[in-house]
Parts: sequence; structure tokens; C-alpha cells
Amino acid sequence: MTKLLSVLFFIAAVISSRALAEDVPLQTCDRLPVLPVKVSGMRFLFLLDTAATSMLNLDSFAHGNASNISVTSWNGTRQTRAQEVTLADFAVGEHHIKPLKLPAIDLSSIGRACGRRIDGILGVDLLSRLKATVDFENHTAHLSAEDTASEAARIAQLHKEFMDCEAAFNRADEASFAECFAPSVVVFTASGDYYGRDASLAYYRRRYFQHDPPAHLAITPRAHHPIGDAIWVEYDLRITLGQQTILARGTALCEKSGGRWRIVHMNHSTPPPPALQAGASD
Repeated sequence: MTKLLSVLFFIAAVISSRALAEDVPLQTCDRLPVLPVKVSGMRFLFLLDTAATSMLNLDSFAHGNASNISVTSWNGTRQTRAQEVTLADFAVGEHHIKPLKLPAIDLSSIGRACGRRIDGILGVDLLSRLKATVDFENHTAHLSAEDTASEAARIAQLHKEFMDCEAAFNRADEASFAECFAPSVVVFTASGDYYGRDASLAYYRRRYFQHDPPAHLAITPRAHHPIGDAIWVEYDLRITLGQQTILARGTALCEKSGGRWRIVHMNHSTPPPPALQAGASD
């Protein structure tokens, strides 16, 4: 009987430790979406930003080790100085991440602008780890239960199509390369920002497709982060253009439409040292 109770207790503990699907209501700070979170049981308020990487407000989390980081937001990626903070337990609803390292920078201007204290930014990286889909119309964040088999199949298909896009680039096949992008794609590069498929293709045509010998692209995926129906991809790229070698670090938010994955948001920045080469730019 004691052994049976121990087994039942173990099963109950395993079930309770796996977060099931849930909906977490969004709040607002002025008109900005915010989400209540818990850090080691204490309540905090994070700005929800699907175009940014996650970070903490230095006023709320002052401890940590100083480091240089890349901060990604809607207007691109930049290098900044930050404190690296380790959180023992980060939770949204019943979904926990243990432990979690995040950079902490000064975010006080966001709180002043919207009228509430903002303790951090919940960005695309943590949304993917939480398996969260944001429903702005119904003001909820849906956190899914784990489905690793389906997730792996989606990532495999995206990876194959990403490699097809690499091949189309290397053939300077503009028609095939165009299918890699959503009509409303936004592309951030070191040389400019391009809004829409036509503008983005014009940039690639001018910058890469009209050279002899042709430009050669090599993409090395670093991570895939499913976010609801979308997948956020981190990768390194190398472009050989005549005697010039261009290195960049990229992120792409991809959604499936028309039976294939298409890029809706892409951001490129030069990688941090020592990978950065003199004269390299995207």
C-alpha cells in the first residue's frame, strides 16, 4: 500500500510539474500590452514586445555581472552595456523557466511614457520558450502544452525551405527567392531598412544578384524557437562577394502561408568579436 501511494504521488507530481495549456489575460500600460509575471514568487509587470529580445529593468533587478550584449527591438539590433542577471524561477501563469539568465538595462523611459512601472520586456525568445501565442484581439496570451513531435516536424520543414532559399540566392533566382518572403516582410540590414517584398527584393537585386561572379550565401542555423503558429530562427550567415567576405548574425520570424514558410520579419547585424571581420557589413 505504501509503495502504491508513493507511485501515485510520483505520478501526480510529474503531471503537476508539466504545465498544461492556459490563457493568461493581458493588461495595458497606456495602450501598450503588459503581462504579469512572477520571479521566485514575487510579482512583476513585463511589457510584451514580439519584435524584441527579453530583458530586465535595471531598477527592478540591480544585481548581476556587467557585460556587452546585443539588444533587438522593432528598429533593429544594437550593442549596449548591461548587467547579466540569473533568475532562479521565472513564471508566466503556471509555465516556469528555471533558471533563467537575462540582461538588465535601464527601461525607466518606458514606464514614464505609459504611467506604470515596467520591470522588464517579455520578448520573442521567451515567448517561444513558453510556447506562447499572443491574441491581441481577445487580450490574452495562450501558453500551449508541449507537443515535441509536431514541433520537430514543423522545424524540419522550415529548415528545408530555408536551405531552398539559400540555393535560390546562390542561383540569383529572383522568382524563387521572392517566395521566401511574405508580401509585407520587413528586412533590417546594416545598410538600410526595407518594407515589403518588392523593396526587399530590389535591395537583394542591387546588392547581390547583379555581380559577376555571383554572390555566394552560406547559412548556419543556431536555434529554432516555435511561437504558436510561427517560428523564430536564429542563424549566422556568410556571403562571399568577389574578394569581400561578409559575416552577419540574423534572426527571422517565419509564418506558414500558401503551404510554405515565409519570412515576415528579418534582422541582420554584424556578429560580436572575435567573429567580426574588418570591413564586414551586410
